[in-house]
Amino acid sequence: YMLFQLKISGQKNKQEHYFFLKLDKFRLILEKVKFIAKNLIYIKKWSQNIEVFEKKENRKQNLKNISFNYGTFELKIIDDAHPLILEVKKLRQKSFFKENKNNILDSDEFDKCCDHLVVIDKSVSKNYVVGTYRLLLRPKFVSRQKFYSQSEFDISKLIKKKSLTLLEAGRSCVHENYRDGRIIKLLWRGLATYIIKNNVDLIFGCASFPSSNHKLFKNQLSYLSHFHKTPKSLMTRPLKNLKARFRIVDKKLINAEEEFRKLPPLIKAYIRVGAFIGPGATIDKEFNTTDVLIVLESKKIVKKYSQLSIKNIH
Repeated sequence: YMLFQLKISGQKNKQEHYFFLKLDKFRLILEKVKFIAKNLIYIKKWSQNIEVFEKKENRKQNLKNISFNYGTFELKIIDDAHPLILEVKKLRQKSFFKENKNNILDSDEFDKCCDHLVVIDKSVSKNYVVGTYRLLLRPKFVSRQKFYSQSEFDISKLIKKKSLTLLEAGRSCVHENYRDGRIIKLLWRGLATYIIKNNVDLIFGCASFPSSNHKLFKNQLSYLSHFHKTPKSLMTRPLKNLKARFRIVDKKLINAEEEFRKLPPLIKAYIRVGAFIGPGATIDKEFNTTDVLIVLESKKIVKKYSQLSIKNIH
């Protein structure tokens, strides 16, 4: 009886196997017909599933499809394979290192896995890049993602937040002839749009003081520590081998308004939208800078910049 039952069961499995093979072939034929006839054929539920899949694929493509035109300026997202990336890296090199006698480009291993937000002045040429931001996205529940900030700071508390979508924003620079506030506002308008499209929860990244001699900025670093320190849940630390060692000036001796005015423009801009600054700083001898780590909840920048109008830019 047991052998008879197994035989019957085996026959049923074969019949089911052939049935599903035929069903798969039928679906492939219908998919080809659907491609040709599009909306002329409708199959309940199965057709709906195909449409849902197509919508999801289109949505993935649209997440990075950011493009604005403001007067003569165009803002858009490119990747490392785009021809404009050479102009981006030239601008970064000139902004960070001033002289560039050997036509060296500022480039590293992270560029290939980043999106690059760029502003172009079309009145000069269609390739004239005047501002850029490098964006490295980590969707929620992604366990493996290396960030540039990890080369200078311990950001383990941020990385452990698996339920959050993280965005590292860095390599920000503006052409020296366009540093009147317009371009950075455009970049942040694009950044806010990118944040909304990708459901970003938390933004972070390095921001710099213009010298590796950190003693020049002792009062400003002390001001940041007293007035804009990150909460414990978001706390970061400088790596020991790069840490700028200084004694924090007593809060009573700090003139908050004066020290805020002395801060680099980008750090001031972050603070104005409610960013936190990680305690301490690192020394970057390659770039000749003293770096701090910015941590910003996305809702703060979105509130201010997602609806930024052209009137506020010019």
